[in-house]
Amino acid sequence: MSAGLTAGAELFSGVSRYEAGATRARLFDANAAIADRQAQSEAQAGAYNEELVRMKGEAVEGQQVAQIGASGLQQKGTPTAVVAGTRMVNEMDALQVRNNALRRAWGFEVQGASDRTQAQMSREAGFFGGVGTVIGGGAQAYGQYRQTDSWF
Repeated sequence: MSAGLTAGAELFSGVSRYEAGATRARLFDANAAIADRQAQSEAQAGAYNEELVRMKGEAVEGQQVAQIGASGLQQKGTPTAVVAGTRMVNEMDALQVRNNALRRAWGFEVQGASDRTQAQMSREAGFFGGVGTVIGGGAQAYGQYRQTDSWF
């Protein structure tokens, strides 16, 4: 093969490697953006669901207070302890809902960070792979030129 064809082929191969790395990086960047949006959505949904749990808990407390009052019991002693226990359990449920949502959001944040790292590594691999291919091809073409004293 002539030195000129070798140089051209290796240049084309180097550019292809560079473009492949850039395309892969764009894919990872897009995945990172999706993960970021999912993390935000999880956190927002968790806050909403936390509030729903609190509202349902308050409704149960209200029913307990009404039933205690309707039965002629005073709002002290055991009836008060029951309502307080209900309030405590409801708050624990609300906090668990928040905690679960934040854990899911954190998982998406970690995925986004990983995707951004993969994108950077793909860009660098494409660049250095492309440059290495072009340099190696140039050296090979020069060697062929030296043997044949002709580029074509």
